Amino acid sequence: MKKFLALVLSLVLVLGLVACNSSNTATGNVTNNEGSQNGTTEPKVEEAKIATEITSPVEIEFWHAMGGANGEALQKLTDDFNAANENIIIKLVNQGGYRDLFDKLMGAAKAKQLPAIAQIYSNRLSWYVSKGLVEDLNPYIENEKVGLTKEEIDDFPKLFLEDGIWDGKQYAMPFNKSQMVLYYNVDMLNEAGLEVPTTWDEWKEAARKLTVDKDGNGEPEIYGLVLANNLSTDIAPWVKQAGGEIISEKEDKINFNTPETKEAVEFLNSMIQEKIARLAGEDKNANVPLQQGRAAMCVASTSSIPYLEKDSMEGLNWFAAPLPGYKTNDQLFYGTNVTVFNTLSPEEKLAAWEYVKFLTSVESTAYFSQQTGYLPVRKSVQELDSYKAFLEEKPVKAISFPSMEIGFQGARNIGEINALDVLGEELDLVFSNEKSIDDALKDAQERGERAMQEARNN
Repeated sequence: MKKFLALVLSLVLVLGLVACNSSNTATGNVTNNEGSQNGTTEPKVEEAKIATEITSPVEIEFWHAMGGANGEALQKLTDDFNAANENIIIKLVNQGGYRDLFDKLMGAAKAKQLPAIAQIYSNRLSWYVSKGLVEDLNPYIENEKVGLTKEEIDDFPKLFLEDGIWDGKQYAMPFNKSQMVLYYNVDMLNEAGLEVPTTWDEWKEAARKLTVDKDGNGEPEIYGLVLANNLSTDIAPWVKQAGGEIISEKEDKINFNTPETKEAVEFLNSMIQEKIARLAGEDKNANVPLQQGRAAMCVASTSSIPYLEKDSMEGLNWFAAPLPGYKTNDQLFYGTNVTVFNTLSPEEKLAAWEYVKFLTSVESTAYFSQQTGYLPVRKSVQELDSYKAFLEEKPVKAISFPSMEIGFQGARNIGEINALDVLGEELDLVFSNEKSIDDALKDAQERGERAMQEARNN
């Protein structure tokens, strides 16, 4: 019996030593983010190990599509970051316009030469996520040394943060966000005795009263409303306000041939056929006719604000408001995020995260918003004295904050862009009076489903 007890005690001692040794393994500059609260140990799945310190110089690229004042603001922020981080160099690579950027990213992915960081829409990032090419940022966000606090995470507007989440993993962080809004000529509305429209009916009536066709030739000198050429991508808020959803991310399907989509198209088309509204056409951007006094209202992104400020004719008195509502008052927000690809070394990934964290900090997003037409991606920016003073000078920049509570961003299904291109082609035929709405939406649904599937097969 004594020998048996001695054997048991020996086994307990050995197991205790093994356990102690396991819990004190040195990790150097790598952490697995494990820990416990109040001294208790809870079983948990081991998290991915990440670097938490950079010991030698790292240079990585950030591919983007920011030009003009947007590019200058991004360069200033990047220069500040590089100056403050001696072991990190972020090299900005402007790839041209968005289409150019996305084409080059796809080519780089197929050639296995992706950059460290990229600016990208989530409906395009979905493909990269599905191929396992994107770094999950949660281990960095949750890390005590290099991460964010709960207060900092909660400081991001929910709709912006969720735009970068797939299956609970944060694959992207919000960067340049904007809202689709209604711009209007204040003096024209006042002279017509009109209030800013808040419903579809008021909007249509305002467009009718504000249209000026002096010689009655059907080609108004001043249109009541100008809409963007790419209505296939912009139609989402009107479909949602009609009670539908142009693309269902949850059900993974397009909803082009539905009563709600038809109602939205009928509303827009009725104004176009009545010649009280038109597409931007050769003006390219809907804000251009407004800037030149050839339109009383237009629908465009808040990112157009700098162009309205700089290029509007002398004396133009303009402002903006949320889109008029219908059955609901849903408001569309859009814009890109920044993502980190996982084809990097641990230290390169950490460098990329540190830059993303800096770019989305309160101070950085406040500066970027003040220098561009984009919205800050942190709620507490509104509490900064410097930003309050900025809003006093430019109150139009404040109109989007209340709408964030009723805002949404588009679906992120793989291949949806191809389907929306098809919808755009069919809508052009409707607006040019070459095809009925019923036939166009029926064909858009059938062609769109094929285009979506073909994109997924490539």
